[in-house]
Amino acid sequence: MSTPSFPPVTRLTPAPSAIDDAAVRYHPHAPGPEDRVVLLLHGLGSHEEDLLGLAPMLPPGPVYASLRGVLACGAGYAWMAPPPVDPSDPSLIDESSAAVEDWIARTPGTVVGAIGFSQGGMLALHLLRRDARAFEWIVQLSGRPFGAPQPGDAALAERRPPALWGHGGLDPLFDPAMEDEVRAFMTAHTALEEVHRPYLGHGIDQEELAAIAGFVGRMLEGADGGTAGVSAEG
Repeated sequence: MSTPSFPPVTRLTPAPSAIDDAAVRYHPHAPGPEDRVVLLLHGLGSHEEDLLGLAPMLPPGPVYASLRGVLACGAGYAWMAPPPVDPSDPSLIDESSAAVEDWIARTPGTVVGAIGFSQGGMLALHLLRRDARAFEWIVQLSGRPFGAPQPGDAALAERRPPALWGHGGLDPLFDPAMEDEVRAFMTAHTALEEVHRPYLGHGIDQEELAAIAGFVGRMLEGADGGTAGVSAEG
């Protein structure tokens, strides 16, 4: 499988990195103390306006907060180096995770979930691997777990929070073996729901968006739906 080429990432600020508060975008408004908050975490080379476009199509009720990556990548931003990711060096994903954790700790309201695409999906899952109670649930789109064991993996496998994994069968960043690895990890560590779109590349289509909205709606209602382990093909 050939890996697409990406521009290198560079630091926006000296380490340790921090979330740029001025770049955070909210829908429908900035959170207050009583609000539930759902994070939106973009992919490599993208920006905070990207996933924010999905927010009007997601269930109302929470505040959707879209964060900008802490690294520069071409004209956009990133959370870690481009693929192939070196599993022996978690420094950048750990630094990004710490930046998000700091932002959560000082943000009004209660962060209940995260929706991440590609690198953002990897980051959402990594935050749970650092703290199994970081979120009540996550949506992991076209991403994968960081390729090395983490100290919090056992706690995550014990808690197994709900997770939706959406991905495309024509994604150039994934082959069947890698899909199997992601599926095995998420099945062992989360209450997994999978949406596989056979003819989708590295993106999100309307069917996947409908599945995301349905999953988020059930999570916000506090219903488990009895669907852990479901795999949807379409």
